[in-house]
Parts: sequence; C-alpha cells; structure tokens
Amino acid sequence: MSELIKAHLDHRRVWRDFIYCYPVISRRSQGLSLGVNLNPDKVCNFDCVYCEVDRATPPRRRDIDPDLLVEELAVLLDLATGGEIYQVPPFDSALPAHRRLNDIAFSGDGEPTTTRLFAEVVNRVAQLKVQRGLDSVKLVLITDSSRLQAPEVMEGLATLMAHQGEIWAKLDAGTEAFYREICRSRVPFDRILDNLLVTALRWPILIQTLFLEWRGKGPSEAELEAYCGRLEHILDRGGQIQAIQLYTVARPTPEPEARPLRHVEMDALAASLRSHLPELPVEVYYGPEEWA
Repeated sequence: MSELIKAHLDHRRVWRDFIYCYPVISRRSQGLSLGVNLNPDKVCNFDCVYCEVDRATPPRRRDIDPDLLVEELAVLLDLATGGEIYQVPPFDSALPAHRRLNDIAFSGDGEPTTTRLFAEVVNRVAQLKVQRGLDSVKLVLITDSSRLQAPEVMEGLATLMAHQGEIWAKLDAGTEAFYREICRSRVPFDRILDNLLVTALRWPILIQTLFLEWRGKGPSEAELEAYCGRLEHILDRGGQIQAIQLYTVARPTPEPEARPLRHVEMDALAASLRSHLPELPVEVYYGPEEWA
C-alpha cells in the first residue's frame, strides 16, 4: 500500500495524548480536516454494520471538557496553519494540493449531536476560528440525522451555518427494512426522513451515503429506487441538497460480512443516481480495491 493511500486511510481519532481533537487527511474534504470528537465515551444511537469504532476497548474519558477541547484544537490549528503537521507521518505523505486546512469537523466515536454541550462547543469553536482569522475554514457537522430538530442542536446549527458551515447528513437506505438491517438503530426511519426535510428547508445539506456489500450483496435496484425517491421528495418540497457523497467501506470493520463495493460497482451506482437525480452532483469515494 502506498504512503499516499496510508495517509487517506489513517482516520484514527487519536493524536498523541489528546482526548477530543485529531487531524486527518480527508478524502471528502480533499485536504486536512481537524476532527472534534464529541463522543469520547463511544456511545452512539446507531449500530451500523460497517462502523469501525472499537467499542470493546474502554474509553479513556466519558465527559466533555470544553476548555480542554478548545486548548487541543488551538494546538492543532497552530500545527496546521504553520505547516509543521506535514512533517509528521502520515501527513508528510499528503499531496501538495491536500496540504491545506479545509475544515473543522464535529464527528467522532458516536453521534455528535447527542451531547448536551453540542451548541456550546460549536459556539466555542466558531469563536476560536474567528479569533484566528480563519474565515475560509469550514465548520462541518457529520451526523446520522437523528437529532437535527432537537432545540439545542438547531441552536448549534445556526451558529455553525453562520460560520461557513456544512451539514453532512447520513442517509444509507431508501426503505425501513434496509435501514434497520444496515444502521440497526431504534430511531424511527420516518424521523430521519423528517429531520432531513425540515433541515433542508432551512439550510443546504449534503447527503452522505455509504453503500456496501453486505452478506454478499450490494443494494438492490428496488432499494436504490426507494432511496432516490426519498431525495426526490425533499427536492419536490423545496429542500436544498448540495450534493450526494457516495462512498463505501474504507477500513476493516468488526462485521466480516460488511465489505467495500468494487470500483466498477460504485461507478454503476453513481451512474444510476445521476440518471434518477440529474439535478444533484454525485461525488464518489472508492474503497481500497485490493481489499474489495
């Protein structure tokens, strides 16, 4: 495996002895992304078959300390803006075009919107970004779409979107049955769909979709048509969808039957989505072909 591939596949949410913040070279950001882990306790309201989070190892910390989180992020911002981070493996293998700070992303080892401190942390991070004069750096929420209408989450989203924000909202299924099988969540599928619609009526959203080979099969044609129908409904109601981020499994998972789709399969899915939804850009992010 080349050093460049290593840089893009090394998405461990670990940086030295930090608890909350970590850097990655992100395929979807096409640059350096500074992650903010709001779930150090590894608790999530989804149990996706493809999730690579190690929940067998106890977490080092379960609470969120906003002061420490901001301190860690400030250190990473210094390393990123000064360029020192590109002298450290695996970031020293990043392409010149990717040696730029693209975003600060709220993500981590669970669903970031489940923490009661979500709005406070977003506000603190936005203030830090302003203080550093980093107007072009995005604030990104990577979410499973389960709590987008919670009052404290909407408060945080208002701050996020006022500071070059983007909402990357998960939708991995078109039908209730497939959602239950892949995402394995107790959150009703109808709530996910309603959250996506209501949010898209207020702000533009990006739909992030992971399709995979599960138990020897990829998504069926009927499932794909149902998925497209969900997005068509949002658009027909006036919702704003910036693009579809179509990706597959990139790293080994605890479920051996959760495997990446091959490049040719991803290309076929992307072509189908573009045919059904010609108004939406479809960005494709492949898994490692040598593993698939």
